[in-house]
Amino acid sequence: MLLPGFIPRFDSPRTFLLTLLLLGSVWVCSTVPVLAAGTLTITCLDVGQGDATLIESPSGMTLLFDGGDNGKGSGVVVPYLQARGITSLDYMAASHYHADHIGGLDEVYAGIPVTGAVLDRGYSYTTLTYDSYANAVASQRQTWTSGQVIDLGEGVTVTCVALNGNGLEPAPFTNSGKENEYDVCLLVQYGGFDFFVAGDLTGGGLSYDDIESSVAPLSGDVDVYRVSHHGSASSSNANFLQASQAEVAVISVGSNSYGHPAQSVLDRLALYGSYVYQTEAGSGGTLPSTDLKVVGGHVVITTDGIQQYTVSGDAWTIDEPGASPVDVGVPGAAVLAGNYPNPFNPITTIVFELPVQQQVRLQVLDLRGRLVRTLLSGEDQPAGSNRTIWNGCDDAGRQVASGTYFYRLEAGSYRETKRMVLIK
Repeated sequence: MLLPGFIPRFDSPRTFLLTLLLLGSVWVCSTVPVLAAGTLTITCLDVGQGDATLIESPSGMTLLFDGGDNGKGSGVVVPYLQARGITSLDYMAASHYHADHIGGLDEVYAGIPVTGAVLDRGYSYTTLTYDSYANAVASQRQTWTSGQVIDLGEGVTVTCVALNGNGLEPAPFTNSGKENEYDVCLLVQYGGFDFFVAGDLTGGGLSYDDIESSVAPLSGDVDVYRVSHHGSASSSNANFLQASQAEVAVISVGSNSYGHPAQSVLDRLALYGSYVYQTEAGSGGTLPSTDLKVVGGHVVITTDGIQQYTVSGDAWTIDEPGASPVDVGVPGAAVLAGNYPNPFNPITTIVFELPVQQQVRLQVLDLRGRLVRTLLSGEDQPAGSNRTIWNGCDDAGRQVASGTYFYRLEAGSYRETKRMVLIK
């Protein structure tokens, strides 16, 4: 029978036929394995306030997507490649032409040979950093096309799902004010595992054009989302997050003056069920530890493409939206973890953990201790982490006034009350 957790996906005639062959081998002889699974490794490198993603197929083939800012190629990426025993890259690619993404690519190119193509969105840009990159890779430079697939062997594919505004921006794509909108969007797939990365792709925030909403149905449901634009409010809109249903979100960020990652983006990621890993703390918002981990270094993802993947040592099950890390475990006692955002307007999420399945009462009270809203009235809730949303309304459905409110959790003999602030 099929291994637990393996969900066939027919993304192309080729994968459909391969799946039939694999399934047939299982039905004919149960001793034949479904997959001779190797390990796909994806490293979201800690290059500070920038992006660099290394993809290593179990075949040994590699693709580097972005190289961080100037100095990060020689200072971070090349030493990491050498430490991994990688003496050459099969492919190098650029998401777009901002310095914090391509600044290190010419340095990597000088230190690590590229045996295949160097792929980018084409056209040009007017900075010295771009000139250094373009001059260095000129002999191997190629332009992505929408739908193009790079086969990294052993079943690992990298698909360019969109670039240059996905048909929403006019050609030629040389408007320096639209560089983020022009981003190359990649979907990495291995068995049942999906990983999406797109540099600084925009979702309509901060006066940027919304390209994300058109990309969302192309990338679809993924396991891991490499968060665009370092968690900027310009990206990760509700349409994209709802479509992606990513269990894990990875933010590449460093100390910055932009307020990355934005609290509003972190709140949306948590609202749509994504657990967040950050390379560094950044200079923006945060979430409770039940929803965020600052790794303080490279975020390394590994998977066999069948049942599980790991993120910085935490084990996750493939294709279970809204799940939690497998090794987080069940708490030894009930805990009212907190709410986020706080202050909020008009929605906040209250997080609590239970050691066993049990009946829970969760109520919102005003400063005088009067009941405002009963969110849970004694229903059974599962063991582990639980989330309940309050929309700022009382039991009659009326919006309540701005101010301080309390929320109280009762679970068995456990009682705890915490404070939250509604602002309008």
